[in-house]
Amino acid sequence: MVKILAGKEGTGKTKHLLRMANEQIRITPGNVVYLDSDNRHICDLKHEIRFLDMSQYPIEKPESFVGFLCGIISNDHDIETIYVDGLYNMVDMNESQALNCIDQLEKIGKKFEIEFKVGMNLKVSEAPESMTKYIMDI
Repeated sequence: MVKILAGKEGTGKTKHLLRMANEQIRITPGNVVYLDSDNRHICDLKHEIRFLDMSQYPIEKPESFVGFLCGIISNDHDIETIYVDGLYNMVDMNESQALNCIDQLEKIGKKFEIEFKVGMNLKVSEAPESMTKYIMDI
């Protein structure tokens, strides 16, 4: 239920996430949510996608981020996919906290049948072994 799009900064992760979200909204009956660290890409998404500029919310810890996502999910039971563009840009966290956050998203995704697609500035070759199971090929 969690797929990580990993790569160094500038490798096209955002463009890929935007393309996936726009393609998905055409074929899915459910809702799509796109979280970004700012509003630069709001015009790049189809208007049916719920866009959230995370810089507008006072989220400082990974636990708060997961709680925020739970609030979004509790408000809309038709969400099929949540795109998170730049997890490290939204919340200050270390590698261990990021892995814990991803593991929590996996549990939430299974419980509510939601897929999370997360863009992360992370070299695939340097990803911790426990995180590699979530990394998707692009």
